[in-house]
Amino acid sequence: MAIKPQSPWYGISLRRSAWLQLALVAVLLVGWYRADDLLAPAAPPATALLQDRATEASLTESPTPPTGMSSAMVQQASLGSTIEVIVGKNDTLDRIFRRLQLDLADLANMRALPDLSAKLDRLYPGDLLKVQHSGAMLLGLERRLSDSETLKVTRAESGFDADVLENPLDVRVVTAESTIRSSLFQATSDAKLSDAIALRIADIFAYDIDFVLNIQQGDSFVVTYEQIWRDGEYLRDGDILAVKFINSGREYRALRFVDDTGRADYYTADGASLRKAFLRAPVEFSRVSSRFNLARRHPVLNRIRAHKGVDYAAPLGTPVRAAGSGRVRFIGNKGGYGKVIELDHARGIVTVYGHLSRFAKGLKRGAHVELGKVIAYVGKTGLATGPHLHYEYRVNGTHKDPQKVPLPKAESIPAAQLAHFKQETATLNRSLDFPIGPMLVAR
Repeated sequence: MAIKPQSPWYGISLRRSAWLQLALVAVLLVGWYRADDLLAPAAPPATALLQDRATEASLTESPTPPTGMSSAMVQQASLGSTIEVIVGKNDTLDRIFRRLQLDLADLANMRALPDLSAKLDRLYPGDLLKVQHSGAMLLGLERRLSDSETLKVTRAESGFDADVLENPLDVRVVTAESTIRSSLFQATSDAKLSDAIALRIADIFAYDIDFVLNIQQGDSFVVTYEQIWRDGEYLRDGDILAVKFINSGREYRALRFVDDTGRADYYTADGASLRKAFLRAPVEFSRVSSRFNLARRHPVLNRIRAHKGVDYAAPLGTPVRAAGSGRVRFIGNKGGYGKVIELDHARGIVTVYGHLSRFAKGLKRGAHVELGKVIAYVGKTGLATGPHLHYEYRVNGTHKDPQKVPLPKAESIPAAQLAHFKQETATLNRSLDFPIGPMLVAR
Protein backbone atom coordinates (compact mmCIF):
# COMPACT_ATOMS: atom_id res chain seq x y z
CA MET A 1 0.00 0.00 0.00
CA ALA A 2 1.45 3.40 -0.96
CA ILE A 3 1.67 6.19 1.69
CA LYS A 4 0.11 9.47 0.71
CA PRO A 5 2.48 12.45 1.30
CA GLN A 6 1.29 15.15 3.87
CA SER A 7 0.59 18.75 2.89
CA PRO A 8 3.51 21.23 3.46
CA TRP A 9 1.14 23.42 5.58
CA TYR A 10 0.67 20.59 8.13
CA GLY A 11 4.00 21.19 9.99
CA ILE A 12 3.48 24.94 9.98
CA SER A 13 0.09 24.60 11.69
CA LEU A 14 1.49 22.33 14.40
CA ARG A 15 4.26 24.76 15.26
CA ARG A 16 1.79 27.68 15.43
CA SER A 17 -0.43 25.76 17.84
CA ALA A 18 2.48 25.02 20.20
CA TRP A 19 3.49 28.68 20.34
CA LEU A 20 -0.07 29.70 21.13
CA GLN A 21 -0.18 27.23 24.05
CA LEU A 22 3.11 28.52 25.46
CA ALA A 23 1.91 32.12 25.23
CA LEU A 24 -1.30 31.24 27.05
CA VAL A 25 0.63 29.57 29.89
CA ALA A 26 2.90 32.62 30.23
CA VAL A 27 -0.10 34.95 30.49
CA LEU A 28 -1.64 32.77 33.24
CA LEU A 29 1.63 32.69 35.26
CA VAL A 30 2.04 36.46 35.12
CA GLY A 31 -1.52 36.98 36.29
CA TRP A 32 -1.15 34.56 39.23
CA TYR A 33 2.12 36.18 40.36
CA ARG A 34 0.63 39.69 40.34
CA ALA A 35 -2.48 38.57 42.23
CA ASP A 36 -0.35 36.96 44.97
CA ASP A 37 1.79 40.07 45.22
CA LEU A 38 -1.28 42.27 45.69
CA LEU A 39 -2.56 40.10 48.56
CA ALA A 40 0.82 40.04 50.47
CA PRO A 41 1.48 42.73 53.18
CA ALA A 42 3.92 45.46 52.45
CA ALA A 43 7.49 44.66 53.44
CA PRO A 44 8.58 46.42 56.68
CA PRO A 45 11.33 48.98 56.50
CA ALA A 46 14.86 47.84 57.29
CA THR A 47 14.89 49.59 60.72
CA ALA A 48 11.77 47.71 61.81
CA LEU A 49 13.33 44.39 60.82
CA LEU A 50 16.42 45.17 62.92
CA GLN A 51 14.27 46.04 65.97
CA ASP A 52 12.25 42.82 65.65
CA ARG A 53 15.41 40.73 65.45
CA ALA A 54 16.94 42.52 68.44
CA THR A 55 13.77 41.88 70.49
CA GLU A 56 13.76 38.21 69.48
CA ALA A 57 17.39 37.87 70.48
CA SER A 58 16.72 39.48 73.92
CA LEU A 59 13.97 36.93 74.57
CA THR A 60 15.96 33.87 73.56
CA GLU A 61 19.47 34.63 74.83
CA SER A 62 20.35 34.37 78.54
CA PRO A 63 21.38 37.72 80.08
CA THR A 64 24.93 38.16 81.28
CA PRO A 65 24.84 38.77 85.05
CA PRO A 66 26.23 42.22 85.91
CA THR A 67 27.62 43.21 89.28
CA GLY A 68 24.97 45.93 89.72
CA MET A 69 21.54 46.55 88.39
CA SER A 70 20.67 49.35 85.95
CA SER A 71 17.19 50.78 85.37
CA ALA A 72 16.76 48.43 82.42
CA MET A 73 17.57 45.46 84.65
CA VAL A 74 15.01 46.66 87.19
CA GLN A 75 12.38 46.30 84.47
CA GLN A 76 13.77 42.87 83.62
CA ALA A 77 13.52 41.81 87.28
CA SER A 78 9.74 41.90 87.03
CA LEU A 79 10.06 39.02 84.55
CA GLY A 80 12.23 36.93 86.88
CA SER A 81 11.23 33.62 88.44
CA THR A 82 10.99 32.73 92.14
CA ILE A 83 12.07 29.30 93.37
CA GLU A 84 11.38 27.96 96.86
CA VAL A 85 14.23 25.76 98.09
CA ILE A 86 13.97 23.45 101.12
CA VAL A 87 17.45 23.08 102.61
CA GLY A 88 18.53 19.44 102.77
CA LYS A 89 21.11 17.63 104.87
CA ASN A 90 24.66 18.89 104.20
CA ASP A 91 23.30 21.63 101.92
CA THR A 92 25.29 24.86 101.59
CA LEU A 93 24.53 28.01 99.63
CA ASP A 94 27.38 27.15 97.28
CA ARG A 95 25.79 23.78 96.51
CA ILE A 96 22.35 25.34 96.12
CA PHE A 97 23.68 28.00 93.72
CA ARG A 98 25.42 25.34 91.64
CA ARG A 99 22.29 23.18 91.61
CA LEU A 100 20.20 26.13 90.37
CA GLN A 101 22.97 27.15 87.94
CA LEU A 102 23.21 30.63 89.46
CA ASP A 103 26.23 32.88 89.11
CA LEU A 104 28.67 32.17 91.97
CA ALA A 105 29.99 35.73 91.68
CA ASP A 106 26.62 36.93 93.03
CA LEU A 107 27.04 34.66 96.05
CA ALA A 108 30.53 36.09 96.68
CA ASN A 109 29.17 39.66 96.43
CA MET A 110 26.41 38.88 98.93
CA ARG A 111 28.84 37.31 101.39
CA ALA A 112 30.99 40.44 101.18
CA LEU A 113 28.24 42.54 102.76
CA PRO A 114 28.95 43.41 106.44
CA ASP A 115 27.57 40.93 109.00
CA LEU A 116 25.74 38.98 106.28
CA SER A 117 27.98 35.96 105.85
CA ALA A 118 26.84 34.23 109.07
CA LYS A 119 23.15 34.91 108.34
CA LEU A 120 23.56 33.36 104.89
CA ASP A 121 25.77 30.39 105.66
CA ARG A 122 24.13 29.10 108.86
CA LEU A 123 21.63 26.80 107.18
CA TYR A 124 19.64 24.01 108.82
CA PRO A 125 17.78 21.10 107.18
CA GLY A 126 14.20 22.13 106.58
CA ASP A 127 14.93 25.86 106.21
CA LEU A 128 13.03 27.57 103.38
CA LEU A 129 14.87 29.85 100.93
CA LYS A 130 13.07 31.98 98.34
CA VAL A 131 15.37 32.66 95.39
CA GLN A 132 14.41 35.18 92.68
CA HIS A 133 16.46 35.00 89.50
CA SER A 134 16.50 35.72 85.80
CA GLY A 135 18.56 33.07 84.06
CA ALA A 136 21.84 32.82 85.96
CA MET A 137 21.45 36.29 87.47
CA LEU A 138 20.36 36.45 91.11
CA LEU A 139 17.73 39.14 91.68
CA GLY A 140 16.96 38.46 95.35
CA LEU A 141 17.09 35.97 98.21
CA GLU A 142 14.86 35.66 101.26
CA ARG A 143 15.09 33.44 104.34
CA ARG A 144 13.47 33.46 107.77
CA LEU A 145 15.99 33.91 110.58
CA SER A 146 13.45 33.39 113.37
CA ASP A 147 9.74 33.59 114.01
CA SER A 148 10.03 37.39 114.13
CA GLU A 149 12.86 38.16 111.66
CA THR A 150 13.25 37.69 107.90
CA LEU A 151 16.44 38.36 105.94
CA LYS A 152 15.81 39.92 102.51
CA VAL A 153 18.62 40.47 99.99
CA THR A 154 17.88 42.38 96.76
CA ARG A 155 20.02 43.36 93.80
CA ALA A 156 20.81 47.09 93.55
CA GLU A 157 22.86 49.25 91.19
CA SER A 158 25.86 49.04 93.53
CA GLY A 159 25.60 45.27 94.04
CA PHE A 160 23.26 43.91 96.74
CA ASP A 161 21.31 45.43 99.60
CA ALA A 162 20.35 43.42 102.71
CA ASP A 163 17.65 44.13 105.28
CA VAL A 164 16.34 42.23 108.31
CA LEU A 165 12.58 42.67 108.38
CA GLU A 166 10.69 42.50 111.67
CA ASN A 167 7.63 40.23 111.68
CA PRO A 168 5.52 41.18 114.72
CA LEU A 169 4.30 38.21 116.74
CA ASP A 170 1.00 37.88 118.55
CA VAL A 171 1.45 36.03 121.85
CA ARG A 172 -1.86 34.71 123.12
CA VAL A 173 -2.29 33.29 126.62
CA VAL A 174 -4.67 30.33 126.63
CA THR A 175 -6.01 28.14 129.44
CA ALA A 176 -7.10 24.52 128.90
CA GLU A 177 -8.01 21.54 131.07
CA SER A 178 -8.36 17.78 130.66
CA THR A 179 -8.83 14.54 132.59
CA ILE A 180 -6.67 11.45 132.27
CA ARG A 181 -8.40 8.30 131.04
CA SER A 182 -5.31 6.32 130.08
CA SER A 183 -2.23 8.56 129.77
CA LEU A 184 -1.02 12.14 129.84
CA PHE A 185 -0.69 12.15 126.04
CA GLN A 186 -4.31 11.03 125.70
CA ALA A 187 -5.43 13.81 128.04
CA THR A 188 -3.55 16.56 126.18
CA SER A 189 -4.87 15.20 122.88
CA ASP A 190 -8.45 15.37 124.22
CA ALA A 191 -7.86 19.05 125.03
CA LYS A 192 -6.41 19.61 121.54
CA LEU A 193 -2.99 20.32 123.04
CA SER A 194 0.29 19.28 121.43
CA ASP A 195 2.51 16.45 122.66
CA ALA A 196 5.07 19.14 123.48
CA ILE A 197 2.71 20.47 126.18
CA ALA A 198 2.46 16.97 127.68
CA LEU A 199 6.24 16.65 127.81
CA ARG A 200 6.62 20.07 129.44
CA ILE A 201 4.01 19.29 132.10
CA ALA A 202 5.84 16.04 132.90
CA ASP A 203 9.15 17.89 133.04
CA ILE A 204 7.80 20.60 135.39
CA PHE A 205 6.48 18.04 137.90
CA ALA A 206 9.24 15.45 137.32
CA TYR A 207 10.57 16.01 140.86
CA ASP A 208 7.24 15.24 142.54
CA ILE A 209 5.30 12.94 140.21
CA ASP A 210 6.48 9.81 138.47
CA PHE A 211 4.44 9.99 135.27
CA VAL A 212 5.05 6.28 134.70
CA LEU A 213 4.19 4.89 138.10
CA ASN A 214 1.94 7.47 139.78
CA ILE A 215 -0.53 8.56 137.09
CA GLN A 216 -4.04 7.20 137.58
CA GLN A 217 -7.35 7.32 135.76
CA GLY A 218 -9.29 10.36 136.92
CA ASP A 219 -6.21 12.56 137.49
CA SER A 220 -6.64 15.98 135.87
CA PHE A 221 -4.78 19.17 135.02
CA VAL A 222 -5.34 22.82 134.12
CA VAL A 223 -2.63 24.57 132.10
CA THR A 224 -2.15 28.21 131.09
CA TYR A 225 0.31 28.54 128.25
CA GLU A 226 1.37 30.77 125.36
CA GLN A 227 0.42 30.37 121.71
CA ILE A 228 2.61 32.14 119.15
CA TRP A 229 0.79 33.60 116.11
CA ARG A 230 2.02 35.67 113.15
CA ASP A 231 -0.22 37.48 110.66
CA GLY A 232 -3.23 35.50 111.88
CA GLU A 233 -1.43 32.17 111.46
CA TYR A 234 -0.68 29.81 114.39
CA LEU A 235 3.05 29.01 114.57
CA ARG A 236 3.72 27.02 117.74
CA ASP A 237 3.19 26.77 121.48
CA GLY A 238 5.25 28.97 123.74
CA ASP A 239 6.06 28.63 127.43
CA ILE A 240 3.79 27.10 130.04
CA LEU A 241 3.03 29.96 132.42
CA ALA A 242 1.05 28.08 135.07
CA VAL A 243 -0.14 24.51 135.54
CA LYS A 244 -2.17 22.64 138.14
CA PHE A 245 -2.04 18.85 138.32
CA ILE A 246 -4.25 16.75 140.59
CA ASN A 247 -2.74 13.32 141.20
CA SER A 248 -4.56 10.81 143.43
CA GLY A 249 -6.50 13.69 144.99
CA ARG A 250 -3.39 15.74 145.79
CA GLU A 251 -2.97 19.10 144.06
CA TYR A 252 0.35 20.34 142.66
CA ARG A 253 0.78 23.88 141.28
CA ALA A 254 3.59 25.45 139.30
CA LEU A 255 3.97 29.13 138.38
CA ARG A 256 6.61 30.41 135.96
CA PHE A 257 8.69 33.33 137.26
CA VAL A 258 11.61 35.22 135.72
CA ASP A 259 13.99 36.65 138.33
CA ASP A 260 16.14 39.79 138.11
CA THR A 261 18.92 37.93 136.32
CA GLY A 262 16.58 36.76 133.55
CA ARG A 263 16.50 33.14 134.77
CA ALA A 264 13.08 31.49 134.45
CA ASP A 265 11.94 28.65 136.71
CA TYR A 266 8.79 27.15 138.25
CA TYR A 267 7.66 27.66 141.83
CA THR A 268 4.70 26.89 144.06
CA ALA A 269 2.29 29.70 144.94
CA ASP A 270 4.29 30.21 148.16
CA GLY A 271 7.57 30.65 146.25
CA ALA A 272 9.04 27.20 146.91
CA SER A 273 11.05 25.81 144.04
CA LEU A 274 9.63 22.80 142.24
CA ARG A 275 13.15 21.74 141.42
CA LYS A 276 14.77 19.26 143.73
CA ALA A 277 18.18 17.72 143.85
CA PHE A 278 16.89 14.50 142.21
CA LEU A 279 14.40 13.30 139.62
CA ARG A 280 11.80 10.72 140.57
CA ALA A 281 12.47 8.71 137.42
CA PRO A 282 15.62 8.67 135.26
CA VAL A 283 13.71 7.65 132.10
CA GLU A 284 10.72 9.41 130.54
CA PHE A 285 7.35 7.72 129.97
CA SER A 286 8.46 4.13 130.44
CA ARG A 287 6.57 1.28 132.07
CA VAL A 288 7.45 0.08 135.56
CA SER A 289 8.03 -3.66 135.22
CA SER A 290 9.18 -4.30 138.79
CA ARG A 291 8.90 -2.17 141.93
CA PHE A 292 11.07 -1.98 145.03
CA ASN A 293 10.39 -5.30 146.81
CA LEU A 294 12.59 -7.00 149.40
CA ALA A 295 10.77 -10.36 148.91
CA ARG A 296 10.60 -10.57 145.13
CA ARG A 297 11.24 -13.84 143.23
CA HIS A 298 14.02 -13.22 140.73
CA PRO A 299 12.80 -13.88 137.14
CA VAL A 300 16.12 -15.41 136.01
CA LEU A 301 17.41 -17.14 139.18
CA ASN A 302 13.88 -18.30 140.13
CA ARG A 303 14.41 -17.79 143.84
CA ILE A 304 13.49 -15.20 146.43
CA ARG A 305 15.90 -12.32 146.08
CA ALA A 306 15.33 -8.77 147.30
CA HIS A 307 14.72 -6.28 144.53
CA LYS A 308 16.35 -3.16 145.90
CA GLY A 309 15.39 -0.81 143.12
CA VAL A 310 12.82 -0.09 140.42
CA ASP A 311 12.84 -1.58 136.92
CA TYR A 312 11.65 0.60 134.07
CA ALA A 313 10.75 -1.38 130.95
CA ALA A 314 11.62 0.69 127.87
CA PRO A 315 12.65 0.13 124.26
CA LEU A 316 16.28 -0.70 123.60
CA GLY A 317 18.28 2.52 123.32
CA THR A 318 15.95 4.74 125.38
CA PRO A 319 18.03 7.58 126.92
CA VAL A 320 18.82 7.30 130.64
CA ARG A 321 19.23 10.58 132.55
CA ALA A 322 21.24 11.32 135.65
CA ALA A 323 18.75 11.46 138.53
CA GLY A 324 20.89 14.14 140.18
CA SER A 325 24.12 16.06 139.80
CA GLY A 326 27.20 14.13 140.86
CA ARG A 327 30.38 12.32 139.80
CA VAL A 328 30.80 8.99 138.11
CA ARG A 329 31.95 6.55 140.80
CA PHE A 330 31.92 3.45 138.58
CA ILE A 331 31.32 2.80 134.88
CA GLY A 332 31.71 -0.60 133.27
CA ASN A 333 30.51 -4.21 133.67
CA LYS A 334 29.54 -5.63 137.06
CA GLY A 335 28.00 -9.13 137.44
CA GLY A 336 24.22 -9.32 137.16
CA TYR A 337 23.99 -5.56 136.56
CA GLY A 338 25.65 -5.95 133.18
CA LYS A 339 26.79 -2.55 131.94
CA VAL A 340 26.28 -0.23 134.90
CA ILE A 341 26.93 3.34 136.06
CA GLU A 342 27.12 4.47 139.69
CA LEU A 343 26.87 8.19 140.51
CA ASP A 344 28.07 9.73 143.80
CA HIS A 345 25.93 12.74 144.77
CA ALA A 346 27.68 13.53 148.09
CA ARG A 347 25.89 13.50 151.47
CA GLY A 348 26.10 9.69 151.29
CA ILE A 349 23.69 9.43 148.30
CA VAL A 350 24.54 7.06 145.41
CA THR A 351 22.34 6.18 142.41
CA VAL A 352 22.83 3.06 140.26
CA TYR A 353 21.78 2.45 136.63
CA GLY A 354 22.00 -1.17 135.43
CA HIS A 355 21.45 -3.43 132.37
CA LEU A 356 22.56 -0.62 130.02
CA SER A 357 23.24 -1.18 126.34
CA ARG A 358 25.89 1.53 126.06
CA PHE A 359 27.25 4.61 127.82
CA ALA A 360 27.09 8.25 126.73
CA LYS A 361 30.03 9.23 124.56
CA GLY A 362 33.04 10.53 126.50
CA LEU A 363 31.71 9.57 129.93
CA LYS A 364 34.36 8.15 132.26
CA ARG A 365 35.10 7.56 135.93
CA GLY A 366 35.44 10.81 137.89
CA ALA A 367 33.49 12.87 135.35
CA HIS A 368 30.96 15.39 136.68
CA VAL A 369 27.40 15.12 135.36
CA GLU A 370 24.48 17.50 135.75
CA LEU A 371 20.98 16.54 136.82
CA GLY A 372 18.98 15.37 133.81
CA LYS A 373 21.98 14.82 131.54
CA VAL A 374 21.85 11.68 129.36
CA ILE A 375 24.46 9.27 130.72
CA ALA A 376 23.53 5.97 129.03
CA TYR A 377 20.90 4.02 127.09
CA VAL A 378 18.50 1.23 128.07
CA GLY A 379 19.70 -2.32 127.34
CA LYS A 380 19.38 -5.90 128.57
CA THR A 381 22.92 -6.75 129.65
CA GLY A 382 23.58 -8.90 132.75
CA LEU A 383 20.75 -10.87 134.35
CA ALA A 384 17.90 -9.34 132.35
CA THR A 385 15.04 -11.05 130.52
CA GLY A 386 14.34 -8.04 128.31
CA PRO A 387 15.34 -4.40 127.75
CA HIS A 388 14.82 -2.28 130.87
CA LEU A 389 16.62 0.02 133.28
CA HIS A 390 17.33 -1.12 136.83
CA TYR A 391 17.53 1.98 139.06
CA GLU A 392 18.69 2.11 142.70
CA TYR A 393 18.83 4.92 145.29
CA ARG A 394 21.18 4.37 148.24
CA VAL A 395 21.71 6.51 151.33
CA ASN A 396 24.87 5.72 153.31
CA GLY A 397 24.89 2.23 151.79
CA THR A 398 21.23 1.47 152.56
CA HIS A 399 18.84 0.90 149.67
CA LYS A 400 15.79 3.19 149.66
CA ASP A 401 12.64 2.99 147.55
CA PRO A 402 13.30 5.57 144.79
CA GLN A 403 9.55 6.26 144.52
CA LYS A 404 9.08 7.11 148.20
CA VAL A 405 12.33 8.55 149.52
CA PRO A 406 12.07 12.30 150.37
CA LEU A 407 14.12 14.34 147.90
CA PRO A 408 16.11 17.43 148.92
CA LYS A 409 14.68 20.67 147.55
CA ALA A 410 16.40 23.41 145.58
CA GLU A 411 16.49 27.07 146.62
CA SER A 412 13.19 28.92 146.91
CA ILE A 413 12.36 32.59 146.20
CA PRO A 414 14.40 34.76 148.62
CA ALA A 415 12.29 36.38 151.35
CA ALA A 416 13.17 39.86 150.07
CA GLN A 417 11.64 39.08 146.64
CA LEU A 418 8.64 37.02 147.81
CA ALA A 419 6.17 39.93 147.74
CA HIS A 420 7.23 40.84 144.20
CA PHE A 421 6.93 37.19 143.14
CA LYS A 422 3.37 36.88 144.47
CA GLN A 423 2.34 40.12 142.78
CA GLU A 424 3.78 39.02 139.42
CA THR A 425 2.20 35.55 139.51
CA ALA A 426 -1.19 36.36 141.07
CA THR A 427 -3.07 36.52 137.75
CA LEU A 428 -1.52 33.29 136.53
CA ASN A 429 -2.35 31.55 139.78
CA ARG A 430 -5.99 32.65 139.50
CA SER A 431 -6.17 31.42 135.88
CA LEU A 432 -5.91 27.84 137.19
CA ASP A 433 -9.21 28.31 139.06
CA PHE A 434 -11.21 30.12 136.38
CA PRO A 435 -13.82 28.29 134.28
CA ILE A 436 -12.15 27.06 131.12
CA GLY A 437 -13.14 28.62 127.81
CA PRO A 438 -13.53 32.40 127.65
CA MET A 439 -10.45 33.22 129.71
CA LEU A 440 -8.19 34.08 126.76
CA VAL A 441 -5.69 36.90 127.12
CA ALA A 442 -3.60 38.38 124.30
CA ARG A 443 -0.53 40.54 124.73
